[in-house]
Amino acid sequence: MPDIQQMPVGILPLCLADEECPIFIVKAPKEYILAAKINASLKIYLVPVIINNQMSFGLVTAFFDDEDEPLVIKTPLFADDFSEILFKVLGNGHLNVHFFDELSRERLVYGALVTIPEETRQQIDEMTLLDFSLSSAQAMIDQVEISFGLRTPVDDARAINISLNESTYGEDLFIQDLRPEQHSYHGSHGFSHTILEREEPGSYQEEDIVKCLLLVFDPGQIYLSPKRTYDKEEMCDILVITDTSLLIIQAKDSPNIERISRQKLSRKRSNVLGAIKKAINQVKGAIGYYRREGDRLEFLIDGERHSIDAKGLTARTLIVVKELFNDQYREYSRLLLELFRLKTVPCVALDYPEFYQYCTHLHDEDAFFDAYDEVMSHATKHGEYPRLRFGLVNS
Repeated sequence: MPDIQQMPVGILPLCLADEECPIFIVKAPKEYILAAKINASLKIYLVPVIINNQMSFGLVTAFFDDEDEPLVIKTPLFADDFSEILFKVLGNGHLNVHFFDELSRERLVYGALVTIPEETRQQIDEMTLLDFSLSSAQAMIDQVEISFGLRTPVDDARAINISLNESTYGEDLFIQDLRPEQHSYHGSHGFSHTILEREEPGSYQEEDIVKCLLLVFDPGQIYLSPKRTYDKEEMCDILVITDTSLLIIQAKDSPNIERISRQKLSRKRSNVLGAIKKAINQVKGAIGYYRREGDRLEFLIDGERHSIDAKGLTARTLIVVKELFNDQYREYSRLLLELFRLKTVPCVALDYPEFYQYCTHLHDEDAFFDAYDEVMSHATKHGEYPRLRFGLVNS
């Protein structure tokens, strides 16, 4: 098996000599994996695109938490080994699907049956793919997103179906992490555990956020659940304090269970706005406490008092929620910029998958805060927050 930790969120087909059945790896956030589990399936769409006046195809792997707007992974296709192995694996008819979350934890493994409609099989046999270029990959991803949003029932009927039949290890895995390097931040219990289906998401999400932060910051710079000294109530969910910066993080998640996954999209949109409003109120309180303390910021972690020289630190705030919708960004932006005008402390909201992208692609403090400041600068200038693109950019 490849090093899953080095693999970005996406799909990876494998034919291994010592494996009887081909392997299809899916690396995705927990919501995608839960949708696949609930439906006992996922679907793959071949999406026609035109790049430099040439017909080609991109790929969409869809996880149907919503019938009209499912969660998706978009994959550009080129004339390379990846595409050759992909269609060989799918054409086999049987494969093993391994689901890893974004932090490379194996969540589920299934034996699966692949059904390829005849018209789609013919497309695969006859398709001509382009040679790779970064600009083509970027254009392909953009076109695939637009085209998939306009798909018809005919397109749905042509999708490749991967039916998840038999779970190899069971569907209720309890994963415990005892690695010291993952638990040397302030507020750690020395271990952590995770499950796919979460009735009470708060502590799980906060620990996942910390694991992402460890990709960027030293453990000694991260403080989980700091509490105010005067009433021992939580100041914020997570603090990051470096030599130059202070980052207040407030997290909002919802249960990762079937009932929530199957909620109508309108309800999910409403929930996001509600979560952002609640987080903003909590951020206001955290900023107030930070300023109340003057040049020294004092707080408690597990009863131990920490006293930080905050003089000269650049303060920023970050809200991390379950998901954000592109067509609601004007509403999000209005709320966040109102907080900025009121408190004169910048605030950015990211959904958890996007936050993970920041941490996995921006490998040090300077890069992370440069990206943050770029987003904030754009928002103050144009009145709406942008979403940064990672992965398919010039290095």
